[in-house]
Amino acid sequence: MVLRDELRLKLLEVKNEEEYRLVLSSDPTIPYAPWFYTWIEAGELAAFAWPQTTGNLTYLWNDGIRHIITLSAEKIPDLKDTAFEWTYIPVPECHAPTIEDIFKFIRTIQWCKKRGLPVGVHCRMGLGRTGVMVAVYLMYFHGMSATQALRNLRYLRPGSVDSEEQERCILEYRPNANHANDQRIQKITRKGDHLLALLRGENRTGTLGPPRLWDIANKFN
Repeated sequence: MVLRDELRLKLLEVKNEEEYRLVLSSDPTIPYAPWFYTWIEAGELAAFAWPQTTGNLTYLWNDGIRHIITLSAEKIPDLKDTAFEWTYIPVPECHAPTIEDIFKFIRTIQWCKKRGLPVGVHCRMGLGRTGVMVAVYLMYFHGMSATQALRNLRYLRPGSVDSEEQERCILEYRPNANHANDQRIQKITRKGDHLLALLRGENRTGTLGPPRLWDIANKFN
């Protein structure tokens, strides 16, 4: 087993992705970190590229990761013989997650924080889709503005968020989240009003109401 400090020093010798692949191909069981591996918040969230080998997964486990969030449908880690918990939020490559994808990511992080489970999030290369979720994490859990989150993200992980759509997703995250939450509240309120109307015996029509008498009569004509 390679010691953690020794491993970090050895990884500094790897200059690019191609050299990294050569290292992994020599022995896929060696516990190397996945490409572009960094802790965003120690003991809480790490980000990285797709864990390709059993050695990558061993490294993640040894470094404390207990729950993995996969954003890449095209690159899914083989977790069947591991003890990792797993959440799947597929986002097309070079695209931004939907607001529902982001809500699912936040709910997963909240659930893991309550249970004391450090989380790792990844896509294929750990840049675009992963970058969006990391920026949202900084905004939601640390109160950063969109600009601050992008600046900190790119300082920690240079090259992150590599499309205009993804950057716009971060800049518009808060207004989009507020709008989605308002729509949910309105939907819940409408359902509540409808239930109260039924209990009062009011004749409500439409998709949420009972069928109109005219509709019932015509079914038997």
